[in-house]
Amino acid sequence: MAPLAPQDFTDETRAFFDRWTGGFFKDADKNPVLMTFAHHPRLADLFSQFNVHLLTTNSLPVKLRQIAIMRTAWITGATYMWSSHLNTSRLCGLEDDMYGPIQRGADDPYFTAFESAVIRATDELVRNHEVGETSWRALKSEWDDKQMLDFLFTVGAYAMVAGVMKSTKIQRAADLRELAAQFGAP
Repeated sequence: MAPLAPQDFTDETRAFFDRWTGGFFKDADKNPVLMTFAHHPRLADLFSQFNVHLLTTNSLPVKLRQIAIMRTAWITGATYMWSSHLNTSRLCGLEDDMYGPIQRGADDPYFTAFESAVIRATDELVRNHEVGETSWRALKSEWDDKQMLDFLFTVGAYAMVAGVMKSTKIQRAADLRELAAQFGAP
């Protein structure tokens, strides 16, 4: 599915881009994901509101949120999402040396025990659509119910979006291809 061309914008599409361009998404009207989602502006607007929560007011610590999102991107083979969140993680100040370990998984010695538990729970949720009992207990050892729900919705939303991005064949811009060349891509 090609991104919506500006000449095909409707009043509803323009309202969507007016709401989001210059805000959280900066150049929303140039973002290939939002340009593709703009084929359905009402859905794009509602999802954007939810996504902003996942990336800004989520109760998870930023590093753990990004580990969960990036692991989801890696195991679903979502190249655009992986590349985009390499950029997001770097902007959040996360270490460049964590991307290889995220690719390798929970048993990589780079991770703390809790970070490994987050990766295991992410793998379970994406692959089985359920966090196993052992992983649940490990997460609950540090997280409250609000954080558990933020984790479940973050991984769930990004697994869903991975399918949308892959199915619509959203293409990466040069800057994201360069990041993937440096840090790998699924």
